[in-house]
Amino acid sequence: MKALVTGASGFLGRHLVQALRDEGREVVTPSGDLRDPSSYSPWLAPGISVFHLAAIRSHPRVRVRDMEEVNVRATAELARRSLDAGVGRFVHVSTALADGAFGAYASSKARAVEEIRRLAAAGLPAVVVSPTIVYGPDHPSHPNRITSEIRRLLRQRVVLVLDGGREARNLVYVDDVVHGLLAAEARGAVGEEYVLGGEEIAPRDFGRLVLSLAGLRPLATLSLPTTLALVAARIADRWQKSEAGSGYTTAVLMLFLEWRFSSKRAERDLDYRPRPLAEGLSLTIDELRAMHGRVEAG
Repeated sequence: MKALVTGASGFLGRHLVQALRDEGREVVTPSGDLRDPSSYSPWLAPGISVFHLAAIRSHPRVRVRDMEEVNVRATAELARRSLDAGVGRFVHVSTALADGAFGAYASSKARAVEEIRRLAAAGLPAVVVSPTIVYGPDHPSHPNRITSEIRRLLRQRVVLVLDGGREARNLVYVDDVVHGLLAAEARGAVGEEYVLGGEEIAPRDFGRLVLSLAGLRPLATLSLPTTLALVAARIADRWQKSEAGSGYTTAVLMLFLEWRFSSKRAERDLDYRPRPLAEGLSLTIDELRAMHGRVEAG
């Protein structure tokens, strides 16, 4: 079955496209602006599967209006046109953080899910999948945030945390998310939302685990005080003229939250079985070291 993937150039998108092609499937990856329906409409057809990953994420220089236009309105338009075209499946990728709707990005993703649910009730064969914090082998030109932190740890051997780093984070290996997306396409319930998570760990323990798996000893553990972090974030936001809800201050405040999520529904309906964190981290470390060796050899 042919598949159309938006956001194919992103971290998760590249892994999904590769998995689809490994199955021998034809994959269409529109490269235009999602706000322009002509960039994808020619490929919408009866029976095709649409995997919608494209979105604008929070960044100090990103306008909240752009997140609203792409993550909500353009997503709803893509879903409406998919319904009219009679697509076979519409797999919408949201984020587990949308449940709390903290910050402009999470809020926009939450409103997008509302639109997808409404269209599912009208006949769109849509399934929503909400990954937690995804990590895994990446490419330096499109780095993953968690994998970038693993690179830093391997290079500096210093564990850096905020306010003690005790808040739980739910991390999931990228290949497990891809398998969850394909399972949602194959047998997810229309109108249902599935959280695709992994194992929970506090940032201070994460840093130590990465170094231990890499056979390295930490040189130090440094904790940045809350007040200092917030002051620095607010100064940076004023300097960058960041909009409320998308700047450094929002990012810092989010780090104080407990990111705990349950994947039980996906385990039940999709036979979702994420691998242990140590296994995924070991695979990532091995690939980063191999990549470094290839760069040095080249």
